[in-house]
Amino acid sequence: MIKLKLSIVPIKIVLLRLRKMPVKKLLNLFYINFFGLLITFVILLVKPFKRIVLVQIRYTAIGQQATNTGLFLRRLQLENRENKNKIFYIGIAGKPADNNQLIKMFQRKLFIIQNNFLTKICGNGAFIIRWLGIFKNLEFNNNEYYEFNNTVPDLQFTSEEEECGKKLLRDMGIKDNSWFVCFHCRDSAYPKSYEEDWRNSDINYYLDAAEYITSCGGYAIRMGHMVAKKIPELNNPRIIDYASKYRTDFGDIYLSAKCKFFLGSTAGLIGVPAIFNVPIASANFIPFITTWRNGDLFIPKKIWSVEENRFLTFKEFINFAKDVREGDTRLGVDIYTTKKLADGKFRVIENTPQEILELTIEMNERINGTFTISEEDEELQKQFHALIPPDHDYYGTPVRIGTKFLRDNRNLLS
Repeated sequence: MIKLKLSIVPIKIVLLRLRKMPVKKLLNLFYINFFGLLITFVILLVKPFKRIVLVQIRYTAIGQQATNTGLFLRRLQLENRENKNKIFYIGIAGKPADNNQLIKMFQRKLFIIQNNFLTKICGNGAFIIRWLGIFKNLEFNNNEYYEFNNTVPDLQFTSEEEECGKKLLRDMGIKDNSWFVCFHCRDSAYPKSYEEDWRNSDINYYLDAAEYITSCGGYAIRMGHMVAKKIPELNNPRIIDYASKYRTDFGDIYLSAKCKFFLGSTAGLIGVPAIFNVPIASANFIPFITTWRNGDLFIPKKIWSVEENRFLTFKEFINFAKDVREGDTRLGVDIYTTKKLADGKFRVIENTPQEILELTIEMNERINGTFTISEEDEELQKQFHALIPPDHDYYGTPVRIGTKFLRDNRNLLS
């Protein structure tokens, strides 16, 4: 009897919500669930011969488009191959995609149907599809360190795409066999529907790092789908404003996959080099989060407490948005950070050109095998990572904070 009562309560709630729903919305829900029922019937019909699972392919926001599906493919790598072959995954994505080249490359690994109506049925409409476990929401929690450090990239370019990529490089004045670094930061051109302007940075602060890259014999390519401003004329042909002059869906993926390393920020584009195992050096990270692979580097923005007239310590920064996990779990970390910054008690301070330059030098020298680190610096790294509590979402990250940045801000360790 108790079990019956427990099961009746949610049904009553659902029925109450349905009664309050406008007729048009109710008819749309019935329409979607009718087709959902048909799809479910077909999948169950073939189940004795082949198990089919529908998977959500993110097609908006380049970061989610890259990492969510990229993580799924890496997890398939880690699964036992016999188990893997028992399931036929069908990806469901809408159109147009944020980046059509990326969808095209994923289609070489997964059977993907691009249909907006199917995304409504599978994504949030047909209850029966979710209840029966034949739909998989490809989530990404930003702490999948094991998957990104124990697998290889799944995506490759065709020979025709390689030729297109080489032509793009030639069009930008980059000679054959030359190395280049991509650099990018999110700015005010990002859609206004996203209110996290505290994630924005000034691209001009990255230009000293770009000059350093060219002084070492490389090219520096400014990336971005939407940008607020062009970079200024620097009389340096090795610094290329790809975002303003050459940008294409294909170029976004090809350049991010082929660069020596990617110099980024808290923006979704870093997900693209990540799925190709390209080293990432990230400046202006906020809230506390890192990328995923051993060898990546980051430096965070700093948060100034207006009331206390001081910078938050690293421990306070790490836990700045942690309340969301202890309180209202309906709030995402970004939403909670926005709320916490809205009252003017805190100011976000972006990284200086010098700090970004030092991060770039460290990454370049690490890749070249010429970077040296002292015992004191190693101890500072250990102290920083020890500040991340075991219950924190990003506990156990293999990513190092920039050596010079940490050395200069060691007072924030206390």
